[in-house]
Amino acid sequence: SKLDRKYKALPKFPAVTRDIAMLISDEVTVAEIENVIAKAGKELIESIKLFDVYKGKQIPEGQKSVAYALSYRAENRTLKDEEVNKVHDNIVKALSDKLGAQLR
Repeated sequence: SKLDRKYKALPKFPAVTRDIAMLISDEVTVAEIENVIAKAGKELIESIKLFDVYKGKQIPEGQKSVAYALSYRAENRTLKDEEVNKVHDNIVKALSDKLGAQLR
């Protein structure tokens, strides 16, 4: 039987990467954070990479500092800054509203 392989074409348009850092309760899981980011970012979020988790001196008790690199891309066009800003702001708002994150 022939294997059905689906190859994704190489992206024609550039990705835009934005970092996001927040203070969030220790009880909130990485999975929950990523879920909120993915939902709020809809089809423009290409990847969500966790690059820093920090607890300690400057961080209030019961909280952690979490930082992500978010990559945005559209399949059919080059994204404009305003477009990325709008989606990024939606993500920030969703993290704050749903998870009580404080953006740093």
